[in-house]
Amino acid sequence: MRSFGADTRLPTLAVVLDIIRERGAVSRVELADVTGLTPATMTHAVRKLTELGLVHEVGTVPSNRGTPRRLMGIKADACYMVGVQLDQFAAVGVVVDLAGRIVVRRDMPPAGQRPLAEVVADIAAAVHGMLEDADVPSGKVLGIGLATYGPQDREAGVVITPHPTPEWTGYPLAETLSEATGLPVALENDATAAGLGVQTAGGSGSSFAVVFMSGGIGGGVILDGHPYRGVTSNGVELGHISVDALGADCPCGNRGCLDPVAGPRPVVERALENPVLAARLGLGTDTLTDFNRIGRAARGGDAAAAALIADSAQRLAVATVTLVNMFDVGRVVLAGQAFAESGQAYRDVLEEWLNRSVFMRHVHTVEVDLADDVALAAALGGAAVVLRNLLESPNPELRGAAEATA
Repeated sequence: MRSFGADTRLPTLAVVLDIIRERGAVSRVELADVTGLTPATMTHAVRKLTELGLVHEVGTVPSNRGTPRRLMGIKADACYMVGVQLDQFAAVGVVVDLAGRIVVRRDMPPAGQRPLAEVVADIAAAVHGMLEDADVPSGKVLGIGLATYGPQDREAGVVITPHPTPEWTGYPLAETLSEATGLPVALENDATAAGLGVQTAGGSGSSFAVVFMSGGIGGGVILDGHPYRGVTSNGVELGHISVDALGADCPCGNRGCLDPVAGPRPVVERALENPVLAARLGLGTDTLTDFNRIGRAARGGDAAAAALIADSAQRLAVATVTLVNMFDVGRVVLAGQAFAESGQAYRDVLEEWLNRSVFMRHVHTVEVDLADDVALAAALGGAAVVLRNLLESPNPELRGAAEATA
């Protein structure tokens, strides 16, 4: 693969690559039609992707003008990326090829409240193990995308929150993991990563919103193929949209925020207040495990568990209406481990509320879907971030990683 030069950082490259990946084989004319870019711009973008060894010609189709159109396709084995999703209650990693195919996946110990050095060591060991299992040449591994909660400073590679322990604040997470693995590490918000993971899996369209729920609630938006980041890459804080203006104070400074009243933790806390229900469901492990036990029971017809899930889903729907009104998207995707058991129940409630309450409901409907694999979407998106950064960011460390694969 040839090295990235300064003129390759076109905002079109990642989007074009996503379209080629999703369609399998596509001509430059089709790419120009889909993106709205001029044929000259598209030719330049495809040429750059070809020079970088990411795409190649895979055949031709007849053309009305007589000259067959050349079809471009992804070179799946051109490079590989590692994606890791990490929070207090869950951690999972994947190795992904350029076509977005998961070559290896591995569950990891969650962060819990352990010392961060121990957490990083576990992730590093898992990454080495996954790459060994995948039998991927080290020179073809571009780096690691670490998807975790915020707020965070992506450029510095640090989380700027004292949760789950004060040690997290300002800890050099990306740098420490990079030193432990010998690979560049890009930090990403887990909800944004989930959106990129849905996009990588295909069939998502160019603009949609993501509701991410694991240890807590987050949100992400993909607009015209690009993640919306905001000023500090901490945009779309769905969990801190107020659903009760006169509600309890939230540590964030707002009142009646969604996450403290409808996220997995408050749902589990309410369940534990009912000793009979808690005993019946075997609660008392950790927030995510207990939440999924409640979701499983609700799905199985347990009335008390179903009431807890329904209350959470309705509050989540209120906040998601605001999200859709702000960005005018026509699709919402649910992702994250907390939807593993109760995803369908949340999907049904959100779709009903959105199509009843969204401001533009008379113009378009809003689809609500579950990600293909709710547990892996953020890890898959973390892997996608690595390549996207190479294509769109002048970060010298990441550019160096690309040059190492030449």
